[in-house]
Amino acid sequence: MIVIEFMFWLAVGCILYTYAGYPVLLMILAALKQLRGDMRFLSSGESRRTGGEDELPTVAVLVAAHNEERHIEQRIRNLLALDYPAERLRIYVGSDGSDDATESLAAPFVGERVVWRGFSQRRGKPSVINDLAALATEDVLVFTDANTEFSAGAVNSLVRHLQDPTVGCVCGELRLQAGDGAENQDHIYWRYERMLKFFEGRLGALLGANGGVYAMRRDQYRPIPSDTIVDDFWISMERVRDGYRCAYDPEAVAWEDVPERIDDEFARRVRIGTGNYQALRHFWTMLDPRRGFIALTFFSHKFLRWLVPHCMIVAAVTNLALVGSLLYASLGAAQVAFYGLALFGYQRSRSGLTPGLLRMPLFFVSMNLALLFGFWKYLTGKRTGTWARTAR
Repeated sequence: MIVIEFMFWLAVGCILYTYAGYPVLLMILAALKQLRGDMRFLSSGESRRTGGEDELPTVAVLVAAHNEERHIEQRIRNLLALDYPAERLRIYVGSDGSDDATESLAAPFVGERVVWRGFSQRRGKPSVINDLAALATEDVLVFTDANTEFSAGAVNSLVRHLQDPTVGCVCGELRLQAGDGAENQDHIYWRYERMLKFFEGRLGALLGANGGVYAMRRDQYRPIPSDTIVDDFWISMERVRDGYRCAYDPEAVAWEDVPERIDDEFARRVRIGTGNYQALRHFWTMLDPRRGFIALTFFSHKFLRWLVPHCMIVAAVTNLALVGSLLYASLGAAQVAFYGLALFGYQRSRSGLTPGLLRMPLFFVSMNLALLFGFWKYLTGKRTGTWARTAR
């Protein structure tokens, strides 16, 4: 019985740590590092800011698209209107076997500033990104998606960090919104994730970039495997593994539409979950304690987070074996109530917006259920680099 109790509290502890304990620890460490930097600045008088007087680098914006007739025209217009010297920015659009009107809608823009590559065979986003990166000749690669929209100064904010030779990748701030421009229903959780990225950036331990808005030097790009699922995480982690920092800039803002139906969003999360376990197998050496804060963030924000669905199962099963005592009976009832709220929230979401009090249980359970499905897909080898559009 002692072993079962230990397993229960270990599982519960891991869940509580990764979602609550880690953010607190992260903020404390980031504050201490910031204080240390402030004291050094006051004692030495040296500037902590990177330059800014150098000529702006040339930039290649890479957009991989598959059946994006709904977004491609607006996406190109948005990129052409950025507050960045026109002669120093070129847009590369690659169509991954699109069979809708994507090409015809993009055709009027093709010219000196917009390069089009239509690939008739459906190979997957990683292959398209690799081909566009090889085609580009500019200094900096900026990665984005067809359904994303940049703020006017997003590229300027990204590239300024690359003046620092220790920075290998720059992540912007991605804000999710519903198709009608309203804030995403999961905005509380997404703000939580943005907060973690901000403080991890302060520690110099940011790991994954936001796929809709990030940048790196072209000469440091290495082709990624064609079956890579979470390409943004893979590309940015390659830089971190090589010893570079991944910087975070909350002023490099981008907006992205998300699926309106929870079923569509769930399918996307399953795919991301599969990619997470794929990445864990490739980047597990980042858990080496000698990597300092990088090991801490990888263990806390990635490794443990990806094990939460397994911990939830362990907590439920061991709790069931311990219901003979009042404490564990109460904890078991709390678990049943929590999952019941998530189920009720799901039923309500299918007929309209989820009530505010039900959003967090629904999101937490659906996210971890998707991770569990993704884990199963990874184990069974059901993974590919191609992606399917979700309804928006």
